[in-house]
Amino acid sequence: METNSTNVVPPSNKTRAKVVISDFHLGEGRRNWDGSLNVLEDFTVDSRFVELLDFYSKAYDQVELVLNGNFFEMLRCRAVLDYPDIIFETYAEELIRVALNGHAEVVTALKRFMENPSHSMIYILGEADVGVLWPKVQAEIKSRISDRIVFYPNYYLDQGIYIQHGHQFEAMYDLDLQSPFKEVDGLTMLKLPWGAFFNAHFIQPLRKIRPQFYRVRPMRNYLMWSLLFETRFLLRVIRQFFKMIISATSRRLYPGNSLFTIFKIFSQAVDSEDLEEKAENLMASDTIQKVIFGHTHLPNYRQFDTGKEYFNAGTWTRNLSLDLRSLGSFHRLTYVLVEFRGEGKEPQTKLMEWHGRHEVIEDYL
Repeated sequence: METNSTNVVPPSNKTRAKVVISDFHLGEGRRNWDGSLNVLEDFTVDSRFVELLDFYSKAYDQVELVLNGNFFEMLRCRAVLDYPDIIFETYAEELIRVALNGHAEVVTALKRFMENPSHSMIYILGEADVGVLWPKVQAEIKSRISDRIVFYPNYYLDQGIYIQHGHQFEAMYDLDLQSPFKEVDGLTMLKLPWGAFFNAHFIQPLRKIRPQFYRVRPMRNYLMWSLLFETRFLLRVIRQFFKMIISATSRRLYPGNSLFTIFKIFSQAVDSEDLEEKAENLMASDTIQKVIFGHTHLPNYRQFDTGKEYFNAGTWTRNLSLDLRSLGSFHRLTYVLVEFRGEGKEPQTKLMEWHGRHEVIEDYL
């Protein structure tokens, strides 16, 4: 697995672009085995993504597709009866097969995209697809899409453009990439972040009651809203939270299980402004001109006084934002487009939104 890279600039007569997408959270698929709606599936716009891939595959001679974290959902995917708060290799393999089979249309389009030898694909890990660290999981993805996919566990640097998912700056989801595995009763497991336990024992039980619960950003604003307008549901949230805390203090599989450590982790949550600050710090380096993050699910752009730029690619899942800068319910298919304009010229980077063909009807949830 690579750590970073600087690619050779292709001849100037070749048009070249980089498409960066983030936080697709491909899970089990939109439909359950019996055809009923899977309300816990986050990604519902498979055909739109296929359109985007086909469009850019033809629009430029060379296209690099960057999957900037959480492309697959491995913390909220039900390959077994319960949601995972531990991941071992065979279970991770099953999780990725479930996601690949649940989104066959996307997998076929990615494979078709990579059949062009001029195109390439970079896969950067997030916290939700941490199971991709397993070599056999990477092998499964390559066998279904292309053996030319290159995996990066942390960040990707190319011609002054720094791309990273962004979960590394949040204590709840930070991963120990120097030593990601551990032995438990003779079985090798991933050292999951505390957020895996949070998802399995707090988020998912509440989503069974209110599927849109997880989609609200930022969560602390939603809790204040619930205090005023949804008191009954807020009481459920509080009850589930303390149930999770009691369970967490009895576990030994997570980094920190004392009440002090748990509340310290919660106090270090990050939002859009925090990631802007992290990006500005990164761009203090002369080698970094632009930073692209994901993680927050909120598309964002900022140009600093130095002229350097920060982008957040957002997500293609539905969102309900209680942030004043993006207030309201939205489903915006945002991504970052980098156009390389020839040797000696600075790449032009833009935050884009894909519209594609108009869908006459679609599932409400």
